Amino acid sequence: MKKFYTSYEGFAFKTIAYTTARTGAFLYFYDWFNKDPRRYAKPEMLFYTAVPAGVVAGILTNPIDLVFTWLQAEEFYKRGYNSFWDGLLKANEERVLFRGAVANGLRISMLLGTMTGLHDWMKEHAYYFLGPSHLNRLFATILATSVGVLASYPFETIRTRLYLMKSLPNGVMPYNSALDCFTKMIHYEA
Repeated sequence: MKKFYTSYEGFAFKTIAYTTARTGAFLYFYDWFNKDPRRYAKPEMLFYTAVPAGVVAGILTNPIDLVFTWLQAEEFYKRGYNSFWDGLLKANEERVLFRGAVANGLRISMLLGTMTGLHDWMKEHAYYFLGPSHLNRLFATILATSVGVLASYPFETIRTRLYLMKSLPNGVMPYNSALDCFTKMIHYEA
């Protein structure tokens, strides 16, 4: 059972840091975009609020997410980390704490940006189709989550490739950045 709880402290720290950064950034940008606190935010305003909040949260929490992912894949990559904190220190020594940070920020921003406003909009408009029913929230959640997953998953793939890449036999890394990874995937794998 111990293997199922690999890097539990990393998961807890990642969840706390990400949730705090995401919520704090979202509230900051929400107050910035929505000057009148009595006014309900429109879906596009929620999108404009969630996208920068996701980028901020993704970039700030990237080192934690990077090391957590490394620890989850430790069985295959054998990096030799003793704990989450050891991994964080070694990643700092390797100067890779922000590898994949842009892709991580875009992943979270697409997830938040598409789901936040769409969920509220669908919940309100589902009333016309389903009437006063508890299914409105379920319907809105399923639709918003589906769109969020479709919008964010390409960035998830790029982020994971950047996190887990190893140098090639000639010593060069396969990708230089998120954009480089994207263009190589389109050019060589599409």
